Parts: sequence; structure tokens; C-alpha cells
Amino acid sequence: RQDWLSPDNDVEQQVGDLDEFDGGEIRGLRFGAVGTFNFKRPWVYTVFAATNAFDRGFGVTTTDEFDFLDYRIDIPLRKGSALSIGKQKEPISMERIMSLAFEPMQERASVSDALLPSRNVGIVLNGTLAGQRVTHAFGVFNDWFDADEDFDNGATQWVGRVTGLPLKSEDESALLHLGFGLRRTDAKAGLRFRTEPEFNMSPDFVDTGLFEADSAMTYSFEVSARKGPVWLAGEYLQTDVSAPAQGDPTFAGYHATASWIPTGEMRKYNKRGGTLGPVPVARPVNRGGWGTWELGARWSDLDLTDGAIDGGEMQVLSLGVSWWPTPWAAFSVNYRDITLDRCDTT
Repeated sequence: RQDWLSPDNDVEQQVGDLDEFDGGEIRGLRFGAVGTFNFKRPWVYTVFAATNAFDRGFGVTTTDEFDFLDYRIDIPLRKGSALSIGKQKEPISMERIMSLAFEPMQERASVSDALLPSRNVGIVLNGTLAGQRVTHAFGVFNDWFDADEDFDNGATQWVGRVTGLPLKSEDESALLHLGFGLRRTDAKAGLRFRTEPEFNMSPDFVDTGLFEADSAMTYSFEVSARKGPVWLAGEYLQTDVSAPAQGDPTFAGYHATASWIPTGEMRKYNKRGGTLGPVPVARPVNRGGWGTWELGARWSDLDLTDGAIDGGEMQVLSLGVSWWPTPWAAFSVNYRDITLDRCDTT
């Protein structure tokens, strides 16, 4: 359920009437399966789909009533590494890789949604080093199969991410996580960067429009510090586009996020994936407890205006409170204050 509180006339001139986006919707119904092929080293298969046939297409850029989110085979290799083949998340950015259900806010930061895709079809080699204090993942992607087009017509992406734990307490209650990622695309199908203002029920607030380019390189820098129930995280993303006709623009953004669990639980660190896990619930209501609370705050900044492209610049302040009565259910309220600078209007 969502209500726009105070859009002014300038905003409505930029993005249209927001009143039509007030109200509620069924966001999506997901279903699927995870299992194994029991070889000497079992292969793991993952198949998940989603529908939003009640309202509109679940996909970001489609109106389909049914979408396959994941179809993937994970093949274990020697020395703790694995090969993942199929439709999956590209290995870049903790914010992008983590499940949305685990995030302190109901939506990801705008910079992640604008500059990085949700999922893609490809092959990823991943593993760990240094006693699982370092993770690495490298992949090649091309969505020709999912887009139902010829392979030569689809853009190809090369993606990689490396993370490390330079600091970690003996009991692992305190740690510092650092990460770096790269993503290059040959931009055969052109490029377009756009996103909503961290609300699902909204038009795009920033949008470069589709334009031709020779290639684009995205850099990702991430840092997370967790001590007990407190988690501080930040990421910076920058995409350098090779498009001489558009002045070779650069698009960039960042977010800074804080999370506190006043009931004292601590998110677990996933050493194989270099991510933080969900909020644990020590005293669920079905066992006589009151569940777990989480308070969150986030500041994000995204700039899609450079060269000959005027996609807009947006800052979003978010505040949120979530209640987890059990590990499998949550209720949350988010508030956003959004500033949009586009078409010479703020």
C-alpha cells in the first residue's frame, strides 16, 4: 500500500500525475524449486518464476503476466569453487546481489536499479580464498536466449567482483567488508538508464532514453561494517560510456545505509557470497516472543545527466521500520523524501 503525500506542481510537470499511483497492489507471487542431481559432487538446480497477473507484468520492462526469475545449474568444482550456468544475478554489488527481502528498506537504492540489471543469462565462476576471507566471481552474460533473439544481436557483458574481510573479530561479532566490481558491455542493443524513486508504484523519475553507444564500463566500490546489531553500508557506482555522439557521458551515484536491530540480533555474514543475511528472529511470536524490530535510514544520490544526455539527478532520503514476528514474515513502513532535478526544474 502506498500514498504520495505532497508532490508539487514541478514534479507533476516532470513525471506526470502521481495520484494514479496511490493505493495498493499485489506485488508478485513467486514459486519454484531448489534441488540436487546426486552425482559424486551433487549439482544444484534452481528454478523460480513469478506472476503479477492481478495487476501488471512483474518484469521491469515487460507487461508479461508470467516471468522466469531464475533457472540455473550450480556445478561444484575443486577447492571450493563452483560454476553457475543459466539465468541469475550478475556478480557485482552487494546491494544488487542480496535478496530484496533482506534489505533494510523495501526497495533497493536508485543507483543500483538504474545502472545494474536485475538478472541476466550467463556463466559465472565463483569461489573463496584465504580461509573464506576473500570471495571472487567472474562471469560472461548475453540475454539472447531470454530475449528470444539471435546471439549476435544481443549485447555481451563481462562481469567480475572481488570481496575481502580485512578486519574481523575473533568471535565474528564485528567485521569490515570491502568489495570491488567491474562490468563491461559492448552495448550492441544500445543503452538506457532509468529508475523509479525507490518506490515500485511510480513512473520513472530519471531516464536517459535509449541511445547508441560503442561500449560502457561500470565500476563498483562497496564497504560494509557490522558490529553486533548495527550495520553500516555504502556503495558507489560509476558508468563510463563510450558514445562520441553523446559526448562520452559518465553516470554515477551512491548510497549510504544504516541499520540497527534494537532487539539485539545480528545479521549473519555469508562468507561464500560476500553478503549480509536476513534479520534473525530470536524470539518469534509463535514461541511466546515479540519478534524482531529493525530501524533503517538511507541517503542515495544518482546523476544521469552528462554530455548530451539529460536524464536527471535525484536524491532520496529514506527512513524505515520493520517488524519480523517470525523468520518468514515481515511488516514494514517506509518514508521517502525525494528531490528531482531534471529539465531545468528542481
